[in-house]
Amino acid sequence: MQIFEHGQAQDRTLLFFPCTAEPVWAFADTITLLSQRWHVFQVVYDGHQPEYPGDFTSVEQTVDEVISYLKSHGVSRLGGAYGCSMGGACLTRMLALGEMPIDRAIIDGGITPYQLPYLVRKLILARDVLSFKLAANDRKVLEAAFPPERFTPAGHDPKKEYDAMEAYLKTFSDRTIRNVFWSANNYALPKRSAKIGAKITYWYGDDEKKDRRSNIRFIKRYFPQIRIHGIPKMAHAELVIVHPEEFCRYAEKFLAGPAEAAQPVGTQDRRMTR
Repeated sequence: MQIFEHGQAQDRTLLFFPCTAEPVWAFADTITLLSQRWHVFQVVYDGHQPEYPGDFTSVEQTVDEVISYLKSHGVSRLGGAYGCSMGGACLTRMLALGEMPIDRAIIDGGITPYQLPYLVRKLILARDVLSFKLAANDRKVLEAAFPPERFTPAGHDPKKEYDAMEAYLKTFSDRTIRNVFWSANNYALPKRSAKIGAKITYWYGDDEKKDRRSNIRFIKRYFPQIRIHGIPKMAHAELVIVHPEEFCRYAEKFLAGPAEAAQPVGTQDRRMTR
């Protein structure tokens, strides 16, 4: 695991757990904006950058290594933390352990542990691994899953973006792919979260609402204080990757404002049920 630091001159600290299967450069515009106000600790998972050796192992190991890094670099408390998808799983576990105080946390489309029989979870793993490999080896599948007209940031060349992404996905080892999809969906949590004072919000894109229902049910039980917010017209991880300026407005409103300001502009607090 690597941690890149940005905006070291800033007083406020922000931990950034990205989603899986995205290269460092996919978050460059967002990190540049965040680092104008925050000292950002950007996590780079094992097995996610070909220039760094090693395979991804687990959410648990990643969180342990992040906490160790922060403490060894003199960080005893974080002003904020953000985690998307598998990064949301990492942040959920980090909050639950209570070993690093965090003032405010954004779990964006975060994955929670499956509450399913073992055999069902193994079948889902096989499906997820196959889906990843199809997208990594077939440009048409990749573009069907993530249409370039929607998932290319403004000012970027879609062909160059997808050429680079196609090459990047081919660098993932079989072990990393398997461990990512197993651990992100089956990581361990304490039976009850440690007592924490963090203000926590769970974001989901309106276009992923159905996919996040079980995650939201779980997270509301596990962190009763959490606030749930839908982001209009967004798919999974779209806000942070494709719309950096809008993402930073939403994030800053929650991270810097009072509890009443935690709600992104134009959304309502939503109590979701199946």
